[in-house]
Amino acid sequence: MDRFESLINLLDYFHYPTQKSKEYSKFRQELTNKYGNITAVILVVFLIAIPIQKLLTVKGYTFSRIKVFKKTNLGLNKWIERDEDENYRLNKFKRFIARKLKGLIYKIYYHATSILLIAFWGSLLALLSLNESNNGDLIVLAKRLGKIITVTLPTIFFLTLRPSPLPNTLYLALLPIHKWLSRLIIVQGVLHTVIYCGYFQVKNSWKKALKYENLYGWGALCGFLIIMVTSFLRFRTKYYRFFFFQHYVWSWIIVICIQFHARPVKATPYTVANICILVGQIIYRLWLTDVTINDTDMKVTNISSNLALVEFPNHLIKCKSVSPGAHIRLAKYGSSWFVRAYRQIIPNYHPYTLVSLPLDNYQKLIVRRGNFKIQNRQKYLICGSYDPNLLFLNSKNTAKGSFSISKLRVNAKRILIIIGGSAISFALPILRVMNYHGVPIKIVWVIKDFRDITILKHFDGFIHEDDFEIFVTGSPEIGQDSAMRRYDSMNDMSSNGTSNTSHLYDLESENLPLLGEESKHDGVTGGENEDVEISIDNEEDEYGDECAVDVTMREHFLDTIPDGHDDDSNNEEIEYFIDGEYESQDQSLLLPSSGSKPNITRKNSIQRSRKPSISRSRKTSVSTMNEIFFPSLNSNATDTAKNYLQQFKDTVKRLKIEHRIYKGRPRINYKYYNWCINEGFTQCSGPVDDGSHNFVCCRDLIKDKGNKVDSNKVWVITAGPASLVKNVKLWANENGLNFHEESFYV
Repeated sequence: MDRFESLINLLDYFHYPTQKSKEYSKFRQELTNKYGNITAVILVVFLIAIPIQKLLTVKGYTFSRIKVFKKTNLGLNKWIERDEDENYRLNKFKRFIARKLKGLIYKIYYHATSILLIAFWGSLLALLSLNESNNGDLIVLAKRLGKIITVTLPTIFFLTLRPSPLPNTLYLALLPIHKWLSRLIIVQGVLHTVIYCGYFQVKNSWKKALKYENLYGWGALCGFLIIMVTSFLRFRTKYYRFFFFQHYVWSWIIVICIQFHARPVKATPYTVANICILVGQIIYRLWLTDVTINDTDMKVTNISSNLALVEFPNHLIKCKSVSPGAHIRLAKYGSSWFVRAYRQIIPNYHPYTLVSLPLDNYQKLIVRRGNFKIQNRQKYLICGSYDPNLLFLNSKNTAKGSFSISKLRVNAKRILIIIGGSAISFALPILRVMNYHGVPIKIVWVIKDFRDITILKHFDGFIHEDDFEIFVTGSPEIGQDSAMRRYDSMNDMSSNGTSNTSHLYDLESENLPLLGEESKHDGVTGGENEDVEISIDNEEDEYGDECAVDVTMREHFLDTIPDGHDDDSNNEEIEYFIDGEYESQDQSLLLPSSGSKPNITRKNSIQRSRKPSISRSRKTSVSTMNEIFFPSLNSNATDTAKNYLQQFKDTVKRLKIEHRIYKGRPRINYKYYNWCINEGFTQCSGPVDDGSHNFVCCRDLIKDKGNKVDSNKVWVITAGPASLVKNVKLWANENGLNFHEESFYV
């Protein structure tokens, strides 16, 4: 009853004024101008604070990370994973609740940035709108809402500038602020309209709603609502081209409408600022854009049915990058000046990462096939480049001077890069720089199709086997390639390298902006295959002794092969070494036609370790391991499929990464944390030679654990599908490691 009365009192607090006088109008306008100025100052201070916060992060003057999830995660895991034969086991309902609670905590943690933005801007805008409202005067509130909208628009447009004028700030990193601030301003615009409609109803003066100035207000409201509705994820994903078009068109309309709607004080200063930002962006984009002069400037080479390599001369980049991992934006040249002008005003460009460095004569892109087609013998607009914001890297290079890797200063002791799909394009230039400076780096690459690995042969000059761990989530068998059936012929594939994703996952893709990595033919959406599993706790005995399981599997393998004899077993899970190369037993198409058995070799010097006790079942322990990946041909294999397999074998052998390719998704847990803090392994490969002809657990080869790397000098970098990025972000933050995300979302 008390709550009901409180609600009634709150509603009674807000009221429409009963009379209007010159003194009242003057007081109301002064109050409106006051809070408009306060809002403008707060917004300027906020923009200045963004690069300052980045600088403090670089210098290490940041608050220690609060690990809010780890303890809760461990507690819930104990509830969920208790064996059913325990006397104190939880019933199914409690386990169900524990799983749901864990999922809820994950979602809250994943969306923490959005939640904080909504809470911060929502509270701030509410305070600015409701404070000193003249005892709940609704007209005072309505006018102030309109004023705050007018004052905030320049900041909203400023946050979309490419590149951002703010130092040490990547423009894409500001898009979440732009998105949520815009949505809250639109809500204020709706409230502004609703309050005035209520006033017209109370005063019976609906004719005022159709006044000349108010018609512009209705136009601005219409634009706000269209932008808000079309910006929702599902609509934006399905109709991205339409979203992008109307987003720009209505931005111009809203600016003009507010100029004629605002009164008695005109919005002229803010309108001028808005137009300067919009026009200045177009002029800068024209200056930053070059066009391929000849039809042969853009060379597209097919790599697989998913990936293509694009090359073009370095001189076509107007503004040279000063750091690795920069990106450019591409658009088709257009058949007429009108089309080209349209593409400059409404820049439906597609971003792609530069895999090469500015010192190279030719720039390379790794692109995935999609809706935007990059083809041979076509002309393109190339805009850029845009440098990334890498806090662990300080560059003394300049855009006008010659680029040198030696002018890069690395403020990191170790770097772990976890990426999915074509985001390998972002990892490779960083790998090249870190190898030059002698900084240990580990790249964990998750892909669906093992054929994508052949892209690495074009970058073998700086690829080392210890730098890579590749996980293949797709099938190891290839036959009559289902992906190939999407194209008419190999010739068509060779000339059509198309992509809707780079490491940035294509802001302007019609399918999944920034995330459209997935091919429709495989039935997987959202990057679910190119993902990782994480384990927050870093205890090494979390899933039992993995070396014990490796030893058991190794013993099982050896026991199936009698000394000095060939094996006749039909166990398909056993891998053989055929003339020095690995093959699966079930690869009859690759065996000699004479039907002779493979020449199986084994080291007789292996000293088998005894199987230690395992606290958990073998099944549970084995499931935490990743087997070495072995591709094969099925009975329907075509010549093209055989060619793909041969290219794969040649590539991995040439780069010496055949034992760095694993089946399934990686589990990011204590093994990777140990690599970040100590010098040692990640993927545990079982017993290994310790240098004295003794085979011991690979974890026992970790170097002196007392000489640990400072976690403030360790960086975890990720790019790829949203699920992968979120998982890695959670893992890095909970383990107190520096984190950099190069996948941004509109």
